[in-house]
Amino acid sequence: MKYIAKPALFNNKGLKEFDNAKDAIIYLNEQLSDSDVDQKYDYVFIAPKVSDKQLKKSIEEYVGIKKLIVEEVL
Repeated sequence: MKYIAKPALFNNKGLKEFDNAKDAIIYLNEQLSDSDVDQKYDYVFIAPKVSDKQLKKSIEEYVGIKKLIVEEVL
């Protein structure tokens, strides 16, 4: 499998490919952190878990919001 992390929704800024899901989830969590967000907009990003138990759910969450593309490598 190939995991394509796409932090920006409308362009390819920050796009990276990974061979494993865990690295892709960690990268997206870092890129989408709240560190530079103005708190007056009440925006809170709750990063999906990276643990082995919840990795499948984290993949599904990022795929659902179109931040992660999973491709099968033939």
